[in-house]
Amino acid sequence: MVLAVQEYTFLMLSTTDWDAPQFGSRQQIARQLVCKGHRVLYVEVSRALHSFISNPEGTRRAISRMGRIRNKSDGLLIYTPPPVLPVYYNPVVNALNQPLLLIYLRRTLKRLAWHIDVFWTYWPNTGYLVHRLGERVAVYHSIDDFAAAGYPLTPDGAIARMDADQCRKVDIVFTRTAGLAEAKRRFNANTHLLPGGVDVERFALESIPVVPSNIAALPVPRVGLVGTIDDRVDVPLLVHCAKGLPQVSFIFVGPISRHRVRVEALECLPNVHFLPPCPHSMVPAYVAAFDVCLIPYCINEYTQALSPIKLYECLAMGKPVVATDLPYVRREANHIRIARSADEFMVAIEEEIAQPPTAEEYTRWRAAAEAQSWSRQVEEIERRLAAQIGRAL
Repeated sequence: MVLAVQEYTFLMLSTTDWDAPQFGSRQQIARQLVCKGHRVLYVEVSRALHSFISNPEGTRRAISRMGRIRNKSDGLLIYTPPPVLPVYYNPVVNALNQPLLLIYLRRTLKRLAWHIDVFWTYWPNTGYLVHRLGERVAVYHSIDDFAAAGYPLTPDGAIARMDADQCRKVDIVFTRTAGLAEAKRRFNANTHLLPGGVDVERFALESIPVVPSNIAALPVPRVGLVGTIDDRVDVPLLVHCAKGLPQVSFIFVGPISRHRVRVEALECLPNVHFLPPCPHSMVPAYVAAFDVCLIPYCINEYTQALSPIKLYECLAMGKPVVATDLPYVRREANHIRIARSADEFMVAIEEEIAQPPTAEEYTRWRAAAEAQSWSRQVEEIERRLAAQIGRAL
């Protein structure tokens, strides 16, 4: 039986602001939902005192917008909630914050005269809100293993317990990796893999008009990544490669979370270049300027669940990719180079530079990316929602 696609109203609790430096899966899915005729209230991060340390620029921006609703398009509204108490994941603090957030959300929906069909959360600790906003379906989209990350003043196991409780309460769980899907399915059988996607039209090599001036001035060959530099990135591995390949420009475009990672050992190398964050509209132009794209993440408990969307962005551009051995990237092992040591990583970079991709490889890589487009991701979401609502009728 083919289920007709309905138009739904979504309330989406995001773990990133709409205009954060990296325009990721949360914004992409919201935008695609609106393109397909749905309405979305995109709720940005609730700030607290510790946010001035972890994200001072974003926090100052949020304060100026606090309590406001911004109209991004006819079907997409963005809401910046007032502050909450610090240390989000402490169970005591969370028990106070969630009722407070519920008040904010109910007031906002009343102002809009919106009745939501889908409550959609990216946070692991919002189980209290599930089915308190009148939604027909509650969805938890798990894109990170928060429990493995570790947060200050948060007891061991607290996040895992909140996450499990939320999985049991919601109607559908989507996860970005197979490992997360397996873990969540123990608490909710209606758990489905929804891998990262790509805007294939935007990430097309032939559509790039010009290389940005600040990267065009750097010597070739160029390798690097566009994204946040934080404790996920394997700095010693990159130092090893940059020292071993002095003729190669290593370029990193994006913000540096200096409270989480030390990059001085990279900054002092003459062939390493850190460029400021760029607008999402410019990301394809920077990727196009690379001879090789890097996914140089550490291998640890937290990164086992990482699903870097840059994987498909680079493949869509027909760019060679060299990555560390993350479970998520193994899904495209036939299209990328996976290195299991710093020496292997360096050799892979050198070999990919020496052998530029062929037309056949470009076609293959782009096809792999097209199979994971955001449009197809949202079609899968629509199918799951229609089936869930159909069962409830």
